[in-house]
Amino acid sequence: MRVLFCDDNAEILSQIKSSVAEYFSKNGLKQPEYVAYTSGDDVVNNDEYADIAFLDVEMSGISGIYVGEYLKRKNAYTKIFIVTSYPDYLDEAMRFHVFRYLSKPVDKNRLFRNLKDALYQLSVETKKIAVEMKDGVITCSSDEIVYLEKVGRKTFICVTDELYQTVDRIEKWAEKLNLPCFYEPYRGFIINMKYVSSFDKDTIILKFKGQEKTVYLAKRRYTEFKDKYIMYLESMK
Repeated sequence: MRVLFCDDNAEILSQIKSSVAEYFSKNGLKQPEYVAYTSGDDVVNNDEYADIAFLDVEMSGISGIYVGEYLKRKNAYTKIFIVTSYPDYLDEAMRFHVFRYLSKPVDKNRLFRNLKDALYQLSVETKKIAVEMKDGVITCSSDEIVYLEKVGRKTFICVTDELYQTVDRIEKWAEKLNLPCFYEPYRGFIINMKYVSSFDKDTIILKFKGQEKTVYLAKRRYTEFKDKYIMYLESMK
């Protein structure tokens, strides 16, 4: 894991880096690779990438907003923390899906809570899954799985926009995909809530890559699904 910091105030840069290192240490986690810059230009000129980035907004040269957009283009899973004293930039920053917005001076407890959320989401989005078929194996991230469906004795998995027949039974997949973003709306079907477009008491509409899939929702599971979906959306903010 690579954590990047960029702030033209060396003191604040050091404080945030120290707090992040403290979080990993207190939770018994392996320390990630750290890189720190006092200029956004240096981040871009060094062709940097990051899993998590803490960026100041107002710096000489390239702004933190531009750096955040650059890092997102390099790695769509990057979790961007905007750290600034200027809340006027919030709307602009949210355009490229900033993970969290932290005000200076940074509250350590709030930083710890948000860092925990970022690490959790990264683990969900980037968890590698092996899909075994009769004629081979493909590897994908859990984030790319749209749904699984049991048809007779066969189990099909939709990965992004491709449909594969897998040798594993749907029950085995339920164990593999024991993550909060996955839900079983009825027996023999598992969906990724990331792709939910709408739902009512009978059906769920999944949208992905210009395609649409209608999924039956068991009436007895409507309330549970609604609650879990709302919790999922809250966790993704």
